Amino acid sequence: MPAREVQLVRKVLDALRKQVPVRDFAGVRIEQVRQEPERPFDVSFELTSGSNGIQVFGEIKQAPSPKMLAEIGPWMQRMKSLKEDTAFAIIAPALSPQSQAYCLENGIDFLDLAGNLSIQVPGKFTLQRLGRKSLERNQPADSSRSMNAFSGRSSRVLRVLLEKPKLWSLTDIAKELAAEAIRVEKIYGQRIDFAVSQGLISKVLSSLEEQLWIRRQGSAVLVPEPKRLLLAWAEKYKERYRWRLRNSFELPNSFGGSVSRISEQLEEQVSGVFVFTAAAAASVVAPFVELDRVDIFLGGGESGARLRQLAERESTGPKLRLIHPYDMGVFLYSRREGGVPVVSSVQAYLDLYARGGRDLKQADYLLSKTIEPRWRAA
Repeated sequence: MPAREVQLVRKVLDALRKQVPVRDFAGVRIEQVRQEPERPFDVSFELTSGSNGIQVFGEIKQAPSPKMLAEIGPWMQRMKSLKEDTAFAIIAPALSPQSQAYCLENGIDFLDLAGNLSIQVPGKFTLQRLGRKSLERNQPADSSRSMNAFSGRSSRVLRVLLEKPKLWSLTDIAKELAAEAIRVEKIYGQRIDFAVSQGLISKVLSSLEEQLWIRRQGSAVLVPEPKRLLLAWAEKYKERYRWRLRNSFELPNSFGGSVSRISEQLEEQVSGVFVFTAAAAASVVAPFVELDRVDIFLGGGESGARLRQLAERESTGPKLRLIHPYDMGVFLYSRREGGVPVVSSVQAYLDLYARGGRDLKQADYLLSKTIEPRWRAA
């Protein structure tokens, strides 16, 4: 066994003996911890809750991804069917929320050192605790190949996959990003380079595959459940939303109450690219609520500096929030609706979801009335 695996097993065994996974779990104990009780399992122990007890055989993994769990799952289920009064669990230092969700959906027992666990032996033993965050720093990702596909330049690949859910090869994605740069330049008269390296595209696809967000068909990939992937992205986007708003500033709106009027006036004030997002963008294609704030992405810092000079004007409409984007990918698939520049429906959904409150209802409306019908038609 490699030295790293030996160290991992020792760490888990020590934690089990010290009751780390069930700490603060009243009436629950781990006893009779044994290393390599029988092949191929790494550990066994008795798990008791009150007067009930069950034997658990554990397979120790560093950071199992949903893809790894999908490979292990059938074997775990077979072992479960052979010994119906015994639990067979994946044990890890930390299990990501995605991996925990996969285990729960597919009946795989698990336990991690943060205290998340789900052990189910029908008719005999049930124990579950979720929502515990690991206190260890620098926890490894689900796989050495994993990366955050939802952030920065990586999200440009995600936008392509969600805008047009079909079979995509790595080369096709690169060509699509180049074609988008040309299309956007024709709309706004300014070029935005959306290109990313094929190496980055490959890493993003590998990461998405590890999380089972995409499925490979030969050399191409397909998003089998685009809504599920978009919701996962929306949750990640929401986590960073307030931090991203630090790159924004607000101004009184002296242009008027309608998005079209605001757009006309901004065209005279802004030399660079700008697009409406969130409720302002959604209102153009799916009117739902009255605007209390108009969110606008700016393509350049020079435009922001010029707009700040308007701060002393009297406000006649909803407040303007000008945002310098975390990545220029927010302009991908943007378009003009009745002359008004708006982000893609996917980006509008992300911003509405992140704002929450009544904007969440508009996000749902946009998803059901605009985004999902387009997916079905693809």
